Amino acid sequence: MKEIRLSCEVITPLFMGGANMEPEIRTQSINGVVRWWFRTLGGSKEEEKRLFGWTGEKSNKGMVKFCIIRKDNIDRYLKTYEKQFNQGGYVLQTGLNYIAFSLDQRFKKEHNKPKRQYLDVGYSFDLKIILSSFLEKDEIKKFLGALWCAFYLGNFGSRARRGFGSIMVREISGDFDNFISFAPKGDIKGWLKSNYEKIRGLFEKPKENNEKSKENNIEIYIFEKLDKNIINEWIKEVQKGRNGKYLARNYNPQGVNPAFGRLVGLYNWRDLLDLMGFTLMAYRSYLDPDYTNAKAIIQGRPNNNIIERAIFGLPLNFHFSSIKQGNNRGTVFPVKGGEKLRRASPLIYKVIKNEEKLEGLIIFVMDKFLPDDVDLELNGVKLQKPDYTLIKDYLQSLQDKKIIGRLI
Repeated sequence: MKEIRLSCEVITPLFMGGANMEPEIRTQSINGVVRWWFRTLGGSKEEEKRLFGWTGEKSNKGMVKFCIIRKDNIDRYLKTYEKQFNQGGYVLQTGLNYIAFSLDQRFKKEHNKPKRQYLDVGYSFDLKIILSSFLEKDEIKKFLGALWCAFYLGNFGSRARRGFGSIMVREISGDFDNFISFAPKGDIKGWLKSNYEKIRGLFEKPKENNEKSKENNIEIYIFEKLDKNIINEWIKEVQKGRNGKYLARNYNPQGVNPAFGRLVGLYNWRDLLDLMGFTLMAYRSYLDPDYTNAKAIIQGRPNNNIIERAIFGLPLNFHFSSIKQGNNRGTVFPVKGGEKLRRASPLIYKVIKNEEKLEGLIIFVMDKFLPDDVDLELNGVKLQKPDYTLIKDYLQSLQDKKIIGRLI
């Protein structure tokens, strides 16, 4: 047996818990994220089963075991998430509220609706990983690569794709080949690129069953230091021709130095997630043809039956206050055999901590969006399946303004 010990720290609110939703660190959740990254990087099904095990009639435990061996007192870090409201008691139109909408379901301050509890920033725990002595050296290296990606390209718990549940590794020790670094330091761009390219190289060989390698299915972008004027110029360009009562037109963060207009609050998780969420909200708001097509479907009128925004993740809700009679709501779902499903966003918003300084990433994972046997429907009307064109346009528009830069 080999053992690895990671000292971990929560750097954005962590919404992880069991069936009762009470916050706790769950090894099953950590195992699931690491396993997903192993599969996404291109690990074979046989390797995946050997490392992580499988369920069913002939279920078997894997050769990797996760254990929590030390953790802070949860009560000291337990908090309830609350949206931000204006003086009139209405929810503020902020990027943070946008990406955290399901964590506090109120639209007015006095509403009595569910609010989620979470483990606050700074909560720490130690994770012990036990590796079977039957594992080959290459298998362990691939596992470590997936583990690194889980912590530095992924998140944990609810709203993980939207930047919540970012955890960093403060220290790692044990019996393993430290071919990659788990502690960010120095030039963060170089550190990320160097580690990821080493990991990518482990998975580049074609599988035994002749499946193609997933060599180019992941792109990584980093938020640059910028000013609010550039962001507002970007908003004006991407929203050209759009109109709507709740259109997010101006980015006006609290963490701005008024003398220079530069963002000075990107070392705070709230401001960083607010920036990430605002770019997503501003780009998607009142986007056509989606706005027109969804409204027509809900009203029972013929249209082109395509909702391009579905590519950002499902389900996707629509509510048209301009429809005064009859149904004014609809939800886009993936559907298989009459069962409504979900589809996580291909975009992962990520916060990493580098020597007490926070950085923001966007990770674009280009797997097949929906299986062939899964349909896309809005209120029972079958839709065309979107491609990745809209996400690529979103990312390119941010690059053109140097709001983000591509690393990988």
